[in-house]
This record gives sequence, structure tokens and C-alpha cells, in this order.
Amino acid sequence: MNGCWRSIEHLEQNFFFSVPPVFMACMLGTSTLPVWRRSTLSLFGWGKEAEQKPPSQKYHDLDLPFPQSLVADTHLRGRELKCCYRASSDGFSATSFHACCDFKGPCVIVGYTADSFKFGAFNPEGYRSTDDYYDSFDPFLFYWKQQPSESLVLLPKVGGSGAALFDYARGGPQFGADGLLVGPPLAPVMGGFAGPDTNSGVGDLRQARSRLGLSYAKREDGKESLFGDHGRATLVEVLVFCSPYIASLY
Repeated sequence: MNGCWRSIEHLEQNFFFSVPPVFMACMLGTSTLPVWRRSTLSLFGWGKEAEQKPPSQKYHDLDLPFPQSLVADTHLRGRELKCCYRASSDGFSATSFHACCDFKGPCVIVGYTADSFKFGAFNPEGYRSTDDYYDSFDPFLFYWKQQPSESLVLLPKVGGSGAALFDYARGGPQFGADGLLVGPPLAPVMGGFAGPDTNSGVGDLRQARSRLGLSYAKREDGKESLFGDHGRATLVEVLVFCSPYIASLY
């Protein structure tokens, strides 16, 4: 028996000396193990930005300059719409435009020329500074007839759905290759790469041009520019309206 007990003692000693400490701690109880808690913060404060809430979107307190019926057949139907961009206060540069309008979802753009002509456009895709274009039948242009009453005239997409919208990071709203360009880039955009200086060639939303018939329908009076007798116009204001609810989903 004594030999048997000595064999058992020898096994116990070998067991306790050979078992790794972590495994032994698990056998003896979890209370012997330290508890580690993961944190996004470091001793130097790194990661604090990740825990801060993003700033709330600023909206301008403006009445809608168009009737809700304008967007009755769009994703904006029945939704509250607010002005996310006002060029006269936010700035006329394309950079300012995208800072206020990117990732807001579908939107309505309204422009005012120096000759008191009022026009607009609906973008079902919204803006994301992708330096790309989108095919769609859903966008449209519109303008207000000045005589005899200020009624709206819609100009739908024509010639197929191709290249209905352009989303240049250094340019403002563009519908078709030539339908309506507000603040187009001042330098060519090559394959989505804007180059090392993204501030060079930034468009000015005070400048606009239009040619109708190829990508968007001609005016009711047959004129081939959204601005009537002139292919170009100087703008004094540009407004963009979006749905705060849809914008909150981005």
C-alpha cells in the first residue's frame, strides 16, 4: 500500500507541475483570473472621436418654393422637406454645395437667375461626390412660366435613361451631359480621380448653362434652353430641399 500511495503522490506532483497556470486557474475557479474590459479609449485619448455623436445637420428655416404635388410621384412624397443648402449663406462653391448636400438622399434643387427667372430639378439619387454618372428615367427639370401665371412646367428625361445625372465632387448639380449644368467643374474629371489638389477647378454655382432636346425635353414653347432665349445664366440663389428623415438614415 505504501508503494501505491507514493505512486499517487508522484502523479499528483507531476500533474500540478505540468499543467499550465491558466488551465489550473480555470480548474480552481474563475475568481483567480483577472477581468479585462475592452475600451475604445486609450491612455492618450485616442478613440474619443469615435464615442462623440456627429454634429446635427443644419437646416435653413425656409418655406417650400414649390408645391408638394411636384414630388407626388417620388420617394419624397408625403415627407417633411427642409432646406439643407442655401448658396447665398453657405457659399456658391461646389465644395460648399457637396458639404451640405452629400448623403441627404433624393432632393429638389431650385435656382433663381439675375433676371428673376425661377427653375429647378429633381434628383432621385442624391449626391455623394462619386465623380460618376447614373442612368435613370426618374429625374426631371422644371421651370415657372412667368406669364400669364406662375404655373410649373415639367421637362422629363428623353432619349433613354442613359447618363441622366452626374455627381462630380468639384461640380454642382448636373442633369444629362448638357440638359442643366449649375457650377460645372472648371477642370476635366478623369475616371473618378480628382488629382492631388481637390480644390483646383471647383465650380461656381453662380454660373449655369442649359441645352434641351438631347437628354431632357424642350420647353413648352419649343426653346432649347431651360433659360429661354439664352443658353447661359447668372444665378443669385440656389436652394436644395431634402427629407431630414431620409438623410438621418445615411
